[in-house]
Amino acid sequence: MKWIVEIINKEPYKITCKWNDNHINTVDLYSFILEKSKNKDNSYSQLINKDRFLQVKCDGSTLYWENGIKYQDIDGIIKPGPLDIAPELLYEMSIK
Repeated sequence: MKWIVEIINKEPYKITCKWNDNHINTVDLYSFILEKSKNKDNSYSQLINKDRFLQVKCDGSTLYWENGIKYQDIDGIIKPGPLDIAPELLYEMSIK
């Protein structure tokens, strides 16, 4: 299984990442975000905004954006949560 250990560089819609196998690949998310943004209710549509996209972070396994989703916790309280993308999908989209 592949996962991201750190972000090396970020620019609008492209993130260069170091992976757990020490490879450095760039993930181009433009097509992914463009497709998701066709539905304005999709959580990923917020990433079409370049400033929002560049707020990306790495948690040691994948990329995420703080407060990108709202979820209901076990007590029924609506809370903000991170919006992330599965590292396997990111690896498949990466440019080697």
